[in-house]
Amino acid sequence: MKRLIFLMLCITTAMSIHAQKELSINDILKGNGIDKSRVTETIIRGERLKPYHLTSFHSIKFNATEKERDDTEKQFYTYITQNAAQGKDGKTNSELESRGGHLYYAIAEVKPLSPYDRRYICYQCSPDANNTFRLTLVTLEGRVSLQNLQKMFKK
Repeated sequence: MKRLIFLMLCITTAMSIHAQKELSINDILKGNGIDKSRVTETIIRGERLKPYHLTSFHSIKFNATEKERDDTEKQFYTYITQNAAQGKDGKTNSELESRGGHLYYAIAEVKPLSPYDRRYICYQCSPDANNTFRLTLVTLEGRVSLQNLQKMFKK
């Protein structure tokens, strides 16, 4: 009986981990499922980010088909819904802009990896030639507020 319960517990755990993986945008940020020749990835850590009060910058850019855009948009919404950081007032710290019924621009604060830093995920989608879309996803970590990030990006 103990073995049966243990086996059922292992199966349930494996299924929940697999389900969470499918709902995560982490695969896209790693470039999985996208032809590597279409992906431009930038990772910056360390001293070069200090003036911006950041410790990590990771971006991925690629041209997406309509289906890839729709899938990425869905995964982005799912990710920020599940991982949104809430302020003391209980509200989430984010800015979202849609165009033509699809997400165009977003920046959202998500749960930090450490209690000392903040973490953000950004999304931008713009139409490109031949019915494709230029997608950019960025993750940022550091001690910077959303308001300061917005000011830096508007420079």
